Amino acid sequence: MILKNSQTENKFLLSNLLYFQYLILFIFKIKTFLFLTIVFFILANFSFAFKALGSELDELFINLKNSPNAIIAQKYENKIWQFWLTGSSNKTNNLKMKKAIKFMENGNLENALALLINLSKLEPNWAEPLNKIATIKFIQGDFYGSIRDIQLTLKLEPRHFGAISGLAQINFALKRYQDALKNINYVLKIHPFSGVKNLRLVILNLLKKSQI
Repeated sequence: MILKNSQTENKFLLSNLLYFQYLILFIFKIKTFLFLTIVFFILANFSFAFKALGSELDELFINLKNSPNAIIAQKYENKIWQFWLTGSSNKTNNLKMKKAIKFMENGNLENALALLINLSKLEPNWAEPLNKIATIKFIQGDFYGSIRDIQLTLKLEPRHFGAISGLAQINFALKRYQDALKNINYVLKIHPFSGVKNLRLVILNLLKKSQI
């Protein structure tokens, strides 16, 4: 009789154990499903937001290219710069960019450079930290270092008229006038009213004189 009760109790315990195992497995599956659903929802919304921002930026470039005069072009240029300067993944890094620009404006290039290098590592898909690094290197006279960072910038944003204009100025400083002209002509296809066109006239005059 004692043995029978013991066997019955064991069966009951085993039955309960299996029940709890199935219950835990079911809960785990539900949690996993909910987690994956949330992740998918977040990624879908992020993708949608990214595409929306991309579409808006594309539209600005189209309007810039088709601007009837320099005043209207300047408005679109300012909006594009605003996109570039606030193109990080979060507000904190956007504020760091503002701080770096402030350092640059005050002539504190070393602090600006350190901050921008850090930003470029935190935000590998953000072109603007690289462009600002290239600008600082240009100011410091490190032309070849600047060129490398301009190339990295253009990999992320091939339409970056600021970076290409910087490359034109470097090529001009290195007396690579034909390369500088190519850079300028490329910029003007993107931004017909870019101030870099003034450099084009200087280069053309230099080339004309060299042929005399």
